Amino acid sequence: MVVADQATSPAETPEVKRRRLRFALRDARRESKLTQHIAAKKLSWSPSKIVRIEQGTVPVAPTDVRAMLFLYGVTDQERVESLVTLAAEAREMKGFKQYADIYSPTALELFGSESAAQVIYKHEPTIIPGLLQTRDYANALLMSLGDSPEGAARKAAARIERQVMLERKDRPELNFIIGEAALVRPAGSKEIMAEQIAALRRYVREDDINLYALPFSAGAHRGLGEAFTILQFASEDDPDVLYLENAERLSVSREDEDTLKRYQELFVHLKEIAESCGDFETVLDEVVGSRFE
Repeated sequence: MVVADQATSPAETPEVKRRRLRFALRDARRESKLTQHIAAKKLSWSPSKIVRIEQGTVPVAPTDVRAMLFLYGVTDQERVESLVTLAAEAREMKGFKQYADIYSPTALELFGSESAAQVIYKHEPTIIPGLLQTRDYANALLMSLGDSPEGAARKAAARIERQVMLERKDRPELNFIIGEAALVRPAGSKEIMAEQIAALRRYVREDDINLYALPFSAGAHRGLGEAFTILQFASEDDPDVLYLENAERLSVSREDEDTLKRYQELFVHLKEIAESCGDFETVLDEVVGSRFE
């Protein structure tokens, strides 16, 4: 496998570049003591434009970056040019935008940010986490949820594209808590499930991939039915991100420290419960057994 150089590192996705840019612009505005409303008024923009830029929901043009930095009094030309270049690269790079018609903007941001994280924590009570799904399992699962064969194939392709990160030497530390329902509920044929279970066994034996199984025998707990993902980043200037999922929507909490802390504590709590039930392969043997042979 060819190791990518820094310029083409998988971590430098357009989503990551936009994330870095929006935080830099937000910080520059705060340093200038301007509110979003006042900044927008001085730029003759609608207040919502500043909000969307700082939330990362819209791309920002290099000319807009120059205008914002001039207003904010940023005179360091190296800093200005660096951020202008970042804006141009984020707009030009394709990333996961090819899937914008089948995934929400929040999901695409998650996909693009995963590779830049230092640590990923994932609790998934009902299905195998997307980063660990085999293509056939993903296809079968998505079709059972109502996707057409073509739509399922494209969504599965996006999941496989995300998994390129797993092949990197500098991949994030990955921590997954998987519920028994995800392990025993068939998605497709027995052969497909056997392949998926075998893939989990391979992953748990790799460095920096930690899998924990939460069986029904653990009883009721605070995380029942709630899937969530936490991304932690190496830089203190890059806030951790929490993604909350349910059957109807996927939401994101970027700067709500109290909510983030609550879910960090919840993950630790669920991990302790899972560990008390045995290591992943032991629990996997107990709950799956010969079910998919």
